[in-house]
Amino acid sequence: MNPAYFAVCPPEEIMQTLVHEMAHLWQYHFGKPGRRGYHNKEWADKMESIGLMPSSTGKPGGARTGDSMADYAIEGGQFMDEYNKLMKDDFRISWMDRFPARDRLLEAIASGNADQFAGDLEAMGIEVGEDGELTIKNENKSNRIKYTCSMCETNIWGKPDLNVMCGDCNVAFEVAN
Repeated sequence: MNPAYFAVCPPEEIMQTLVHEMAHLWQYHFGKPGRRGYHNKEWADKMESIGLMPSSTGKPGGARTGDSMADYAIEGGQFMDEYNKLMKDDFRISWMDRFPARDRLLEAIASGNADQFAGDLEAMGIEVGEDGELTIKNENKSNRIKYTCSMCETNIWGKPDLNVMCGDCNVAFEVAN
């Protein structure tokens, strides 16, 4: 499980993923796993028994078995019962990750919830304004300066206060804007 998603995924989704993987561990220990990456009937039956419905689409009507599988919580199932108990006790997931997952961050920005990631965005060089508007900080962290020949437009980069001439045009390079 990638902790980058913990900041931006609902706790229910994180727990579903954890239980999904635990069902694989159960099968490796007590059952007969299918070929690599295949979610077989034994695994699907275990998932259902603990309150998660395997589905190729992650929604009702999807296939119960296959290579690429998702799941959804069964209303009134064991998973939801245990999850609800956990949430009543103010359960929190603690993790250490510097930045949230890019796709989830973009979703939050698109939905107007960028302010919840202000600290992460700031660390990435993006500022969240009072009105929620995002601006990219354009800091030149380089100590090099760009110089251009005014005749042939050749560019060079070097330390500040260089005194250099273009060998082709015999013209001094100027600091570029």
